[in-house]
Amino acid sequence: MNDKYLAISYECLSSIGNSFELESMMAEVVITFYQSTKAVFVGFYESIDSILPTVSAGKDEDNEIKMSYYECFMAKSKNFYIIVLPLKMGYMKFVYNENKHIEDTYNMICNFKKKINFALSACVGVKELEKLNDELEDRVKQSVEKIREHEKMLIVQSKSAIMGEMLEMIAHQWRQPITSIGMISNNMLFNIIISEENELDKELFKNELEDINKQIKYLSHTIDDFRNFFKESKSKEEVFVNDAIDKSVALLKKQLEQNSITLEIKSTCGEILLYTYKNELTQVLLNILNNSKDAFDTQDIKDKKITVECMQENQNIVINLKDNAGGIKDDVLSKIFEPYFSTKKQKNGTGLGLYMSKIIINRHLEGEIFVKNVDNGAMFTIKIPIKTKEENKLNV
Repeated sequence: MNDKYLAISYECLSSIGNSFELESMMAEVVITFYQSTKAVFVGFYESIDSILPTVSAGKDEDNEIKMSYYECFMAKSKNFYIIVLPLKMGYMKFVYNENKHIEDTYNMICNFKKKINFALSACVGVKELEKLNDELEDRVKQSVEKIREHEKMLIVQSKSAIMGEMLEMIAHQWRQPITSIGMISNNMLFNIIISEENELDKELFKNELEDINKQIKYLSHTIDDFRNFFKESKSKEEVFVNDAIDKSVALLKKQLEQNSITLEIKSTCGEILLYTYKNELTQVLLNILNNSKDAFDTQDIKDKKITVECMQENQNIVINLKDNAGGIKDDVLSKIFEPYFSTKKQKNGTGLGLYMSKIIINRHLEGEIFVKNVDNGAMFTIKIPIKTKEENKLNV
């Protein structure tokens, strides 16, 4: 092959594989071969049975040719030479005017078969990879949705798991007001009996009825607290941090008193607002407080104490919940947030409370939660970024 055909061969070779998009890559190949080899027509047919080219250059001569599925071949028709190059995908067709160098052109084209096939395979591979990526994205989206649905189910399940304890809390909350109502009623009945011959003291009756109304309001307020806790937080709302802490403490206060556990709240959060899921934050705080309460059951400690601290650090709210119940064993500490891991098997613990607390804090409240042993006890730390409703809209 002379220098002229070496240069032509180099130009043609340089056009192959410059794109991973099939039609774009073959368009460049077709145009380069058409111009460099001075062809009448060059076309690429995506299928061996295709009649119309996918991409082409020049004017095709309408000639019937018998295709070979494997080998490159050349045929003469009237004053034209037709070269057909079967490929891994379809074929290429070249039409040339009759000339003395047609054999050199034919040999050069046939030698490009392996190179073009390799480029076609790369294009097909990239296309399949893109399809696989699209399918993978869909699968990931579906999996994420399933995980979120599963997490919602677990949050409900973890609430149900502590429902028995909640009912016990309600019983403690109600015992004193119900006893008071009973005593007031008995006093009123006694006054009626001893006052058969005398006029009843209306002022005394009025005061006692007011006391009964106060106790009834307290009972109603308590049941509303527990009912609201079990409602699902479907949307975020602006919440005062201190309100969330006070609500969690109120739900457990009577049980802490019955178990002689002192509760101390140290808060400098003041009137800081969080745009968050109120009931879910309450659930996390209640879970941790309840765990601290249960931890005292296995310890002989005289001055039982739980401390709740709230402070602002930079753009975060930090809540520390600390007890002096002996701390968490080292072999347990690293597993404390794992699903279905529980140290309360004898109390039918589900192992979901702290796991769901971590899920809620990390994913729903966009914060962090961790635990360590301090001062003969355990301290859970919750860190939540301070975001108002307006700031949340800007980040959506």
